[in-house]
Amino acid sequence: MVWVMNINLEKVVILIVIGAFVVSSVNSLSALGGPITREEAIEISKNTAEVKHGLAKVGSCETGWFSVKAAYVNSSGSGHSTWRVEWEFGGYSGATAEFAVLIVVVDAETGAIIRVEPGGIFL
Repeated sequence: MVWVMNINLEKVVILIVIGAFVVSSVNSLSALGGPITREEAIEISKNTAEVKHGLAKVGSCETGWFSVKAAYVNSSGSGHSTWRVEWEFGGYSGATAEFAVLIVVVDAETGAIIRVEPGGIFL
């Protein structure tokens, strides 16, 4: 009888170890994930100094506005795909009008900022 309980105990321990391995493997695979989402790319670009400056400038205008667009650029076979996040800022203060475009390119796989490009400034 003691021998039978030892075998069952060993089976239980083995099943627990296998279960823990399966759970940790599933968690590891889900952590890898796929490309970042459009919303994540916009939030990442929002944290650049240039976008923060644009948002602050718009906030200081009598009438200020901004818009944001994000386009996924698939570069299959030639490196990482990217998100091209385009910010437009505009505003009026008295007789002065300002308009600027800023483009932030974000790596779609890692979320790293690849570059920030001024798209144009119109005064």
